[in-house]
Amino acid sequence: MPGILAFTIFACIFTLSEYIALKTRATLSTIFVVGAVLLFSFWFGLPAEIFESSAILPIGSVMIGILITGMGNLLDFAELKRQWRTVVVATLTVVIATACVFLIGQFIIGRDLALAGAPIFAGSSTASIVMNSTLIAQGRDQLSLFVVLMLVCQTFVGIPVASYFLKIAARKFLQSDASKEPIKLEELYEDNKKRKLLQLPDELERPSMSLAKLGIVTVLAYYTSILMNGALNYIVIALVYGTIFSELGFLEKNALENTKAYGFMLLSCTIMIFSNLPNARPAQLLELLVPLAVVLGIGVLGACVSGVVVGKIFKVEPCMAICMCLTCMFGFPTTMFMSNEVSIAIGKDKDEQKLLDSYLRPKMITAGFITGIISIILAGFVAGII
Repeated sequence: MPGILAFTIFACIFTLSEYIALKTRATLSTIFVVGAVLLFSFWFGLPAEIFESSAILPIGSVMIGILITGMGNLLDFAELKRQWRTVVVATLTVVIATACVFLIGQFIIGRDLALAGAPIFAGSSTASIVMNSTLIAQGRDQLSLFVVLMLVCQTFVGIPVASYFLKIAARKFLQSDASKEPIKLEELYEDNKKRKLLQLPDELERPSMSLAKLGIVTVLAYYTSILMNGALNYIVIALVYGTIFSELGFLEKNALENTKAYGFMLLSCTIMIFSNLPNARPAQLLELLVPLAVVLGIGVLGACVSGVVVGKIFKVEPCMAICMCLTCMFGFPTTMFMSNEVSIAIGKDKDEQKLLDSYLRPKMITAGFITGIISIILAGFVAGII
């Protein structure tokens, strides 16, 4: 197959998937549609050589480190400080729920399936890329297929459950004294005018420079991991370095977007997730349905229990705390869409809807970002021991 044809097929599938995700308000996520289209395409004759012909796998394996460094660059400490309860609750609940998936799940579906599924439940397609790369390199195709199945299917469990609890949280908020207080407009934090330690002159801030700087930080993360004898996956170090070098000024705000290549990176890394689908058969998928149900069932139950306990400790409404944990199952932009839809459904008028949105949206978006970060850290750890 000609390379340009192979790449264009992937680009068209990805574009179609993004459009469907947009029209369904992320109920059918981009990941789900890409996976479903590719799976059926391979079953009906799409040649497996499309991955090799498109050269997208080696590109994706290089881009993933840069993508993770860019995620570290997105951390906004001012916003996290304002939402500190959300950060703490989301972190603790998702860690507890994920621990439950492994500690309980291993006695039902076995150690390897429980260990592979745990970081994927914690959220983030990036975590699945980290896990998939490791599993494929080890020749463990069944586990790799399970990771993909988890990633594709968990939104269909997480969205309705989270929506149910978010509506309860919204109603309780309207009945509370907090809803009677005037809405506090978020303070606008201007960027510090003082130049940071490693900040480069403005005239050098071009797309090529942004890409080069992200590459430099990722290379530093890679060799740091080597110096540590691989004790910590370089992906995790890249996430940390992305944050550190942003605070030092070396990486400007929104460095990934500034490269003008973010869409291409996302395309190549997403397609890489499904590189083992040509070998997937219906019988294999059926074998994995029970382990899938076990992981998702334990994960949701763990989210509910930990949400109630941790929420009470940190004085966060329990249903809201549960939703913060469940954001790991769908992430952004569903967190934003769900907040908006629940506000419209529960609010009796425009004022109530605006009040609810100002209460729900910051918490859901921040929680979704935090659970995504946690999943990458967990995936980096699990990839080293599985």
